[in-house]
Amino acid sequence: MENTLKQKLAAGARPIGTFFDTASVSLMECLGRTGLDFAIIDNEHSPIEAETTAALVRAAELSGICPLARVREISRPAVLKLLDVGIQGLIVPNVKTLAQVQELVNYAKYYPIGQRGFCPSRKDGWGFDGLGSVPETMRHFNGETLLFPQCETAEALAIIEDICAVDGVDGIFVGPFDLSISMGMPGQFDAPEFQAAVTRIVAACRAAGFFPARISPARNAAPPAKPFAENG
Repeated sequence: MENTLKQKLAAGARPIGTFFDTASVSLMECLGRTGLDFAIIDNEHSPIEAETTAALVRAAELSGICPLARVREISRPAVLKLLDVGIQGLIVPNVKTLAQVQELVNYAKYYPIGQRGFCPSRKDGWGFDGLGSVPETMRHFNGETLLFPQCETAEALAIIEDICAVDGVDGIFVGPFDLSISMGMPGQFDAPEFQAAVTRIVAACRAAGFFPARISPARNAAPPAKPFAENG
């Protein structure tokens, strides 16, 4: 598995993708023909679970679009199952504490960064993809798996610089709706306080040397639940 999204980010590109909340593998294949860089399979705000995610990952790989997923919660099964079926990066909602971020890293990254459980699975061709020894395979996936905690709570905003400093975190995803609600200004994306919060998140990411990501705003200033990322 080579993470094409990570390669594009490292090259200074500004990838664009969409949230994906339907079980249609045909639609996922169609997205791969549109020029989008990635799709975020939504296991939080849709009925999709790990089994459906596996089928969607196959379709994404077939059509050349990078498969990411938003997990439903920070728990070992929720994280591990998605990565084992081939998800190449996780968007993680409702983060509030550094302890949660470290827990997430432990589930998503192998030793020595975390404590991810090792098992040959679809992600590595059940051990037949020629990635080498167990340590070499762990090193490969630690490097190719992106981990984006969401900053969508006032608690996460208050410690955003500390979150960015956690080994194993690859970027921050701004969740504008829930962040504005948590700040007591639902949907007020033009409010100076909200704009200052986004500026702080971007600055924290840049200082840490990695990628801020966001939902692109619509013309009416209410961000739609589709196009996603920017870096730098």
